[in-house]
Amino acid sequence: MDEFSTNRNDKRGLPFGFRRKPLDIRMEEENWKEVESAIRQLETSSAGTAGAPVRIVRGKWLVKVMAAAAAVAALVIGLWWVSTRTGHPEEMAVIRTGYGEVKNIHLPDSSMVVLNANSSLRIPSSWTEAAGRQVWLDGEAYFQVQKKPSTVQKFVVHTKEVDVEVLGTKFNVNTRRQRAIVSLEEGKVRLTMNGVVSSVLEKKAALVMRPGQVAEVDEDLQAKVNEDKDVAVRSGWSRHEFHFDHTSLGEIARLVQDTYGYEMVVEDSAMLEKQISDAGGVRVSDVHDLVKVLMVASGFHMDIREKKIYVTKH
Repeated sequence: MDEFSTNRNDKRGLPFGFRRKPLDIRMEEENWKEVESAIRQLETSSAGTAGAPVRIVRGKWLVKVMAAAAAVAALVIGLWWVSTRTGHPEEMAVIRTGYGEVKNIHLPDSSMVVLNANSSLRIPSSWTEAAGRQVWLDGEAYFQVQKKPSTVQKFVVHTKEVDVEVLGTKFNVNTRRQRAIVSLEEGKVRLTMNGVVSSVLEKKAALVMRPGQVAEVDEDLQAKVNEDKDVAVRSGWSRHEFHFDHTSLGEIARLVQDTYGYEMVVEDSAMLEKQISDAGGVRVSDVHDLVKVLMVASGFHMDIREKKIYVTKH
């Protein structure tokens, strides 16, 4: 697996993880010793105070006993609540990519993830069968998930808009620009909307996809599904390929900004409507190669200066 670091200070909210964190044994023992000590003092006080207002003494000690027990219970419940609501952010390993960078990640279950530029993937630092196979994606990634025929264990990709549940398949997930686009190449996936509030592990999926379909979920969690006979081209970026089929320069400008961090500045806004096509796709190694291709395909002149691409007619 690519090298990653444990992120203990990330304050962004995560979808539910439903991984339990065991209570620290030493802490548990210390709390219960306090409870037992309070009980023994209560018994001693009760036995050695004949005729005294025992009811008042018992009441005071009972409050202490109940408070100590309540503290332990609250600690247990609190740790459980945090673990189920946050997916243990303090125990999440985070893999990130910069602009123009693509990483191949091999997960412990032999599944493979290609993480696109300007993206991040969270995975549990302790990958266990009991916790389930779960990852959290921000950006774009291509997944090849290994099946688990012996346990039929699911693999879940959590995003802000949707949870993607699979058994073994190939698919692409793009979560950029306040929407989630899931493109399915092989197998079958089930989607659950609003993954940030509820997990696909606990509720029925709202949508089942089949190969060749593309599902788009917008920021209002409205979903639409289209057929795409060339669905594999949507993951072409994982092979450093771009496919343009009557694609507007405006769409390409957004792609360039998301992938490389370069802003496209046009001489005339009408130029953004220019449609560009290619013959079977283009393979580029960086933004400079891509700009050369776009210049030929569009007929426009393009000049790169200080993270901006200036587009003119001549």
